[in-house]
Amino acid sequence: MILLWELGGRNDRRYSVFSWRSRMALAHKGLDFEARPVCMSDKAAIAFSGGKTVPVMRDGDSVVRDSWKIAEHLESRYPDKPLFGGDIARGVTHAFNTWIDRALVAPLLEVLAPDIHERVDPADETYFRETMQKFVKMTLEEARAKRDEGMRRLTRTLEPMQALLKRQPWIAGAQPAYGDYILFSVFQWARIMSPQVVVEDGLVSEWRERMLDLHGAFARNVATA
Repeated sequence: MILLWELGGRNDRRYSVFSWRSRMALAHKGLDFEARPVCMSDKAAIAFSGGKTVPVMRDGDSVVRDSWKIAEHLESRYPDKPLFGGDIARGVTHAFNTWIDRALVAPLLEVLAPDIHERVDPADETYFRETMQKFVKMTLEEARAKRDEGMRRLTRTLEPMQALLKRQPWIAGAQPAYGDYILFSVFQWARIMSPQVVVEDGLVSEWRERMLDLHGAFARNVATA
């Protein structure tokens, strides 16, 4: 049995942007897993991993933390249905992973943080507020007031993806792969934790709908905001 520790919010929401990369990778490989929700503030629950953040995966005797390392582990141990498609593609995907984290995840957190705060586990409310306000360098109320500015930045940042999807159906090319799951995790995070529309009509929106239907609509059939 594969076990996956991930953030749990109100109404059984599973909202870690990074654990959604691991969830989609597991679904891509056709692997069953059991999810273990934990509070963001409960570091003791994942102390066995040697780290303080999720996702954490236990696969037999192997304990792996960090979504990228989990993807590499799955690719090595379960080579069928490749996530990357070779060493060069793995390197390019790793570069894309870094770009998404810097260009999308961090700025989008400024937009989403007030809504996420309303949907975290009650035990995490104070911890989340204190942590996020330090990260975004403003109060959650100030972040909410600046939301429109953040959404305009997000739209500009996504323009290259709109252009790419004019040329190919998936981020990875002819078939969906881990690069698609990296970008999709950002939109799934927003979909679960915020009522804001963060992807407007267009090719990226159409691609997201196809992503939601992959693997038996695995990602579509979850609680959303």
